[in-house]
Amino acid sequence: MAVQDLLPKLEVFNFLEGDDYKIIEKYMFNHEYDEGNYVFKEGGHGGYMFFIAEGEVEIIKQFDDKRHTIATLTTGRSVGEMSLIDGSPRSATVRAKTKLKLIVLKHEDFTKLNEENPAIANKVLMGVCSLLSKNLRDTNNRFTEQLLSIC
Repeated sequence: MAVQDLLPKLEVFNFLEGDDYKIIEKYMFNHEYDEGNYVFKEGGHGGYMFFIAEGEVEIIKQFDDKRHTIATLTTGRSVGEMSLIDGSPRSATVRAKTKLKLIVLKHEDFTKLNEENPAIANKVLMGVCSLLSKNLRDTNNRFTEQLLSIC
């Protein structure tokens, strides 16, 4: 899937309109991984987020000396939103479950976008914040359900 076809379908870019997509594309690049390869590992360098153009990834979390797959994400989903903002180390491992085509937005490129096109960067940031807020609410609900099922 081409960048221009995928971006309007992504929740992170809900606030963009018209020519905004052409501008932000200039700050992104494509990258591919073969099945089984690691995109990044828990604790590794942050500093970028990516969008799945084709394929599937597994999100893996280390707990009690065991590796647990906590999610499988497919085309159209994004990973690493927090790293776009704070560049902190990765909170989980991501592995290509299939051949993978990604669209990548690095923290440095987002900073450059903010300097050159602050209105568009603000729209992207609003999208990232909305997505993180939704994910946090979902996590809180799942945690509460788990906690109440134990009591």
